[in-house]
Amino acid sequence: MATKLCVIFGGKSSEHEVSCKSAYNILKNLDKTKYDIIKFGITKEGATWLYTGDDESIKDATWYTHDCAPCVISHCPKTEGLFLLADGHAQKIKVDVFFPVLHGKNGEDGTIQGVFELAQIPYVGNGVAASALCMDKIFTKNILECVGIPVTPGFYIIKGEIEDVEAVNKRIKESFGYPVVVKPSNAGSSVGVSLVETEEELATALEVAASEDRRILIEKKIEKRELECAVLGGHEGASASVLGEVVTLSKMYDYTTKYEDASTQTVIPAVIDEEISGKIRELAVRAFLACDCTGLARVDFFVEAGTNKIYLNEINTLPGFTNISMYPMLWGATGIPYSELLDRVIELAIKEAEA
Repeated sequence: MATKLCVIFGGKSSEHEVSCKSAYNILKNLDKTKYDIIKFGITKEGATWLYTGDDESIKDATWYTHDCAPCVISHCPKTEGLFLLADGHAQKIKVDVFFPVLHGKNGEDGTIQGVFELAQIPYVGNGVAASALCMDKIFTKNILECVGIPVTPGFYIIKGEIEDVEAVNKRIKESFGYPVVVKPSNAGSSVGVSLVETEEELATALEVAASEDRRILIEKKIEKRELECAVLGGHEGASASVLGEVVTLSKMYDYTTKYEDASTQTVIPAVIDEEISGKIRELAVRAFLACDCTGLARVDFFVEAGTNKIYLNEINTLPGFTNISMYPMLWGATGIPYSELLDRVIELAIKEAEA
């Protein structure tokens, strides 16, 4: 009997369109003989719909304009999944596994994962605690430092402190000097991130970051190579993929560079010293387990030019699955094709729920 798989896409976040592109690629690669697929969309305003239209409309993020019916996820285990709302009645739709293809706030920060936990239905990806922890860059750095994993030097401030720009500027100069990277602690996919090369640029960067979160991280800008590693596994163990390198002409790998800059390239596998590659893969798994991750994650690193020092930059608990996304490409290069990778993360979700 086919597994009733509910793919959730869209979301009330700045990464709505990326989520839709990821969902389109996942739907295209799922084995239709194994899964009875239910498509559940969330608009930018947070409205939730059962979508029965074509997948192309998901790809271009116009799905919500047709073939939709109001639908909600039930937190009650007895309802086994969804409620389709029509004509004053609620029709139950059984779900065996949820696959949240949601990036950014309200999608990979533990929010929707809590609903799945209440419903007692297996779901792909990380649990509530790991999702919330890794979404927050400050919390992630604190945990990683505790277990001896090197992170980029930096400090954080709260939103109210940005009114005294000179005090922040003084702290930067005393800590490591310019240039620095200013970023919101809790936001996805490099949203709200700015490269600050002079103190005159600081005030604007702080305002941009503060528009996304009340806690702001300020880190030393490192001249480096940017390397990414995909991790797959459960609480009992995990494995790391080959490494990929992001090569860009831009000064910083931000949201625009990631998704809109045609000059940005990925090199898979990364051409790098075998010893450094092995160390990064080891650190990726250590970080995955230290943060209590399960299912999947992409772990991003910097390798400093000149010194080859390794710094863990961030852990992405629900990485992209678009046609240019590193996570599926890294596993493809490691020997796990896209469709098989989807089977594995779904199987892990069921296994973790039964544990």
